[in-house]
Amino acid sequence: MASMRESVDSSEGSQRRERAAIAAQACQTCRNRKSKCDEQRPKCGLCRRLNVTCQYREPMPTKKDKTMVHILDALMRLETKFDNLAIDQSNASTPDTLGKVYSANSANTPSSKSSGATTRKTDATFSQKNSTSLAQSYDHLTVPHKVILWPSIYIHLANSGHHTASDLQYILQEGTPWFIRIELAKHPKSLPFDPGLRSVRIDTPPSNDGFSSRYAFPTLTIQQIKEYTDAYFNTFNILCPILNQDSFTNDVVTRLLREGYADGDAHSVLALMVFALGQVAIEGVYGNPISMPNGVASGFRGGSIDKPPGLEIFNEARRRLGFVVNMCTLENVQILLLQATYYESDSRHLDFWRSTTAASMACQVLIKCQDIDWSTQTGDMIKRAYWACILSEDLYHLDLDLPQTGIHTMEDEVPLPYFHEAHDAQGKTQGPDERSHFQYHFLAMIALRRLIARIHGVIHECKSFHFCLWQNTS
Repeated sequence: MASMRESVDSSEGSQRRERAAIAAQACQTCRNRKSKCDEQRPKCGLCRRLNVTCQYREPMPTKKDKTMVHILDALMRLETKFDNLAIDQSNASTPDTLGKVYSANSANTPSSKSSGATTRKTDATFSQKNSTSLAQSYDHLTVPHKVILWPSIYIHLANSGHHTASDLQYILQEGTPWFIRIELAKHPKSLPFDPGLRSVRIDTPPSNDGFSSRYAFPTLTIQQIKEYTDAYFNTFNILCPILNQDSFTNDVVTRLLREGYADGDAHSVLALMVFALGQVAIEGVYGNPISMPNGVASGFRGGSIDKPPGLEIFNEARRRLGFVVNMCTLENVQILLLQATYYESDSRHLDFWRSTTAASMACQVLIKCQDIDWSTQTGDMIKRAYWACILSEDLYHLDLDLPQTGIHTMEDEVPLPYFHEAHDAQGKTQGPDERSHFQYHFLAMIALRRLIARIHGVIHECKSFHFCLWQNTS
């Protein structure tokens, strides 16, 4: 009796599982007949035999899909608002009217009522000579600088009593050059080149790649390589997904462990950059604080300003970078972007910008001089590298007006990335337990970048409006 009951239970369980599968993916005809569907498209086997229309029910949207719909709706509303803002500003009032409006508003502000003497002193700081020099350099101020020029914001900052308010006059008079000089003074020297890994030359049979000498790093163990690789792909590559973890592990790391590192091998430099950033990710979380101001541990961990985490590995990559930097290949663009990321993690912002512009130039040559099939996995990786270059380059162009390479002029030619590793072999999106949804974050960053660029354009279009207000306060 017990065996019969077990067989009945297993039979019922298999039927429930089969019906659950049918209910999830079967066509409407098979669903109505309660038969198993082979899920063939455009017609399943049963519908072909019966010569009836085969219809599949659309899958219900997941929680992730609903979240992305909300994000896209919010971005659409913001774009509409900025379109309306541009139209309103194009129909703005005359300079005299704007000056009167500003004068009335500034007279009614709480700060002007409570500290009228301070306001008059602040206004008197800038003479007619300063206004003239400001007018000459006004076109070169960035959007953040232009916002500071808005009278209400400027007066609020000047009357706030904050110690940084004393820098306003330098920002308004010089703009970007003042920030750049401050940054150059912070890092008068490059990162030290003395730390490095102990290398051992290994004997390998002759190969067709042209590399006669190969080396191994005994202190860089297999366990460390695995930890650094996982740390990089769980942190930096989620924010800027320019590498595919499966391809990197199977095609790059496996070959380097088997054959060794060569001086002219782009994959050797690429792997060392990844390992260096992986060490930054680990020590940035678990390392010791870099300082203890007033007895309180700093929020920055790992290494020091002069010797950041991963410097030994990064120096080995830098020593070999010169042998591959002249190549305009996908690996070259990825290497330069990884170098920029390492500099940015060490707060070396100008070094980050120089590496980013070098990557952008190489990426432009790569796209212009080759016929690329964007539907392939290689084409998708080029798309990801391209958009990573744009995001990194715009970061400092919009904030500090540093020169652009012109890579943004190719936006209409390069599609958005597809992220092949986020889909299985049948083209279906994998579940959240199998892959992180990093692709959504990257695509959202691209959408936000486009929105910020439009904001930048709107603010620059109304420069005469803001300068008119400045003249009325002089």
